[in-house]
Amino acid sequence: MNSYTVCVVAGLITLSAFVPAPAPQSPPTNGNFVCNYSGINGLLANCNYVRSASNGHAEKVVERILKPIGLMRNFKIIECPNTQNCFATVVNGQRYIIYDGAFMQRIETVTETDWSAISIMAHEIGHHLQGHTIDGRGGQPQKELEADKFSGFVLHQLGASLEESLVAIRALGNEHPTPTHPAKLSRVEHIRKGWLEAEEMYPRTKTAGRPAPATIASSRPAPATPVDNKPASVSANRVGCLSGNCLDGKGVFMYPTRERYEGDFDEGDKHGAGTEYYADGKLKYKGGFKDDVRSGTGIYYYRNGDRYAGQFVNNTPNGRGTYYFADGDRFNGYFRNGRRHGPGILYNAEGTEEERGLYENDEKIR
Repeated sequence: MNSYTVCVVAGLITLSAFVPAPAPQSPPTNGNFVCNYSGINGLLANCNYVRSASNGHAEKVVERILKPIGLMRNFKIIECPNTQNCFATVVNGQRYIIYDGAFMQRIETVTETDWSAISIMAHEIGHHLQGHTIDGRGGQPQKELEADKFSGFVLHQLGASLEESLVAIRALGNEHPTPTHPAKLSRVEHIRKGWLEAEEMYPRTKTAGRPAPATIASSRPAPATPVDNKPASVSANRVGCLSGNCLDGKGVFMYPTRERYEGDFDEGDKHGAGTEYYADGKLKYKGGFKDDVRSGTGIYYYRNGDRYAGQFVNNTPNGRGTYYFADGDRFNGYFRNGRRHGPGILYNAEGTEEERGLYENDEKIR
């Protein structure tokens, strides 16, 4: 059966889930959040979707969404006037994003920004790219959170601020959870997480997001990375939770950048023991996590062949640890925010002590 979910707030859409389709219902008129489910075939027949084509503006928006994450479009875009919605669906094995252009324009007018419509489109695209429309499991809160996180990541890459990324869900989200949709507060948090993860990977501000581990300045040549083991291959067409329980348990999560996390989750955050992989499958980090950031003890593998083994706080080397240079030298000591800070010793590749001293902000002070 082909089905979709229509969610409206007094004439404004919110972000959809996918569930078996009961009989059609009338849109709400009291301003409260209600999800109305109806069969897709009848709607598309009325829309005459086979002969309908998406307009150039929608095509450009979708290309903007997909370009910064390097993924191919696996769906068709159809404009369906008078549907008062934007939703992802599958009909006869073909994936579609179906939208009402006039309705999307009203969303932009009410929220006074075009980022609202873009974030809704990104959310629906996230449902397709993460396989939510074809897994046969119906609507689930976790699917909505995954699509929300995808939306936050994408809007960061498109240049939206964190507040601009949240404007649609804040205007349209439900304060209370339903069997298929989380409450607004949880959805806001997951959009925020997606935005901050993008900021961590591709920082463009000095205050937002969390810094990645800093590399100790070195002019030494960098041989190839010492780690070349690749885990089992995964689908090249999916992002989001690939297997397991990515909300509360153990699971495998693929990010839009194709980087992957395998390990423990708590309320959708990386929390416990886990492993991160670069987009090419090579090992990036193995160790502890807390509240979605690297924390505790672990090993971080840099692209230039260096690695750091020791304590982490808020994603960066903090505390006692050892930094191994690709050429065999190593520094054993203390770090603060990814830089040498405190007593430490530098050894050469043969194990001979080369330098001992007290460091501050990566500089030897005595």
